[in-house]
Amino acid sequence: MFDSINEHLNVVATFVSLAILVAVYFAFKFRIDFWWLNFWYSLPFIGKIARLSSDTTRYAKDKTWTNAERTLCEDYKQYIHFTGEAELTKRLVYLAKANDLGRKPLPAWLVFVLGLLVIAEGLGFSYLLGSWMAMEGSENTRTLLMVAIVLVLCVILVFVTHSAGHQLYRTNLIKASAKDWRDAGQPGSFKTANIMLNGDQSVDDKEAEYTQCVNRVGTSGSYVMVGIAIAVILVIAITSTWMRVKHLENEQTQETTQVAAAATSAPASGNPFAGGLALPQDVLKPQQDAEQKGRADGRKAVADEGMAAFLMMAFIFVVTQVVGIAAGFKWGFAGKESKAAYTGTRGFSTYEDYQAFYAPIIQVAQAKLQTLQQRLAERGSNIGLDLQKAFDDYLNETQRQRPLGTVASEATTAAKSALPVEKESSATPTLEEAIARFDELKSNQDIAKKYVLGLEPALREQLTAAIKERKAREEAERQMEKAKSDERQLDELF
Repeated sequence: MFDSINEHLNVVATFVSLAILVAVYFAFKFRIDFWWLNFWYSLPFIGKIARLSSDTTRYAKDKTWTNAERTLCEDYKQYIHFTGEAELTKRLVYLAKANDLGRKPLPAWLVFVLGLLVIAEGLGFSYLLGSWMAMEGSENTRTLLMVAIVLVLCVILVFVTHSAGHQLYRTNLIKASAKDWRDAGQPGSFKTANIMLNGDQSVDDKEAEYTQCVNRVGTSGSYVMVGIAIAVILVIAITSTWMRVKHLENEQTQETTQVAAAATSAPASGNPFAGGLALPQDVLKPQQDAEQKGRADGRKAVADEGMAAFLMMAFIFVVTQVVGIAAGFKWGFAGKESKAAYTGTRGFSTYEDYQAFYAPIIQVAQAKLQTLQQRLAERGSNIGLDLQKAFDDYLNETQRQRPLGTVASEATTAAKSALPVEKESSATPTLEEAIARFDELKSNQDIAKKYVLGLEPALREQLTAAIKERKAREEAERQMEKAKSDERQLDELF
């Protein structure tokens, strides 16, 4: 096996390097793609700005834009995800109630590392298995089978272990919620609704946290994939260790047979004392016994060392798969639509952080657009082009909801020196409307606090009093439910 690898060392090194580059690209795909777009637009003479500046034709549907401007804006718009504050808050509420707030998808780099560990550990076992699958085949055929087996094992084990870890987390979450419900005396229904991401997230605000969780996660849990993963890991670990032990025993047997055959077939002339000078058997026996004992001790030492090595390899394999299960437990989502909710938030917990992430991208896009407009103005000086559009205008036109951004852009023209800010309604809300709005925002304390502080003093006092009164009432109801539960337990005792 190792001779074949040495012969194709350049191919192996190239494959590993490409795999690392692909893993790095997917780990930083957004940044790399955005950097490449900026690089391509900034190239002199052959860059995209240089080519677009030669096109001064007007856009057919809106004469206030040129085709070149809209092409540039469209290229940069694909790096901006439109999510308004209300929609972002809605997604955060879904994640919080599903106990998925703060969790992330499985990173691509971790998938690569787990796959690399499985491949490295399974090379020897796969070579032995490939040898039995192609006993009459050449060394190249065995190596090819080894690579195929390693890839199959890698895909199966990474999938099985991640699925087991994810199922373990989700089932434990459901069981913990069921325990909390039973400890509370089983008040009402365990699950009240099947709430989806596009639904109203406030419909179960009055329910307990465990009910809010199962409304989005579900009530059916299972450990089937955990059992399958354990079975697969044990079968592979035990089988690979057994095959390695038997392979070592076979090699030792062949070595002993070859030594005995060589001693038997040795020519008599090789003994300088042959020809009547042979020593008595009593004299030779101690030396022969010592040589046999030495060979036996050597074989036993090699066998013990090999067994220790095989057990360590099996232990490393099991630990590697445990790491895969732990990765599935730590990363991933339990909620039915938590992954979609996370994608919409891009991992941010506040709208301010969300805006701050996209503000530099908007500024870069505006700077490129301004450079293009200057080039177009130079070429179209005799046509009378009116190049007053900003990148913000394009975002506003292509999105019906609140435009992304309340952050000022230094690169924007004087007339568009700051991104548009959504104006709050001038009408003073009623107390009922203020309470309803507070309930929508209370999952994010910073946003809810900002909303309360922005109200008029009189309304703020009324809202604060109403919230305190409601909390006191809810606490009284909980105490009453607890007293009833204790009373039921006493009744059961007597």
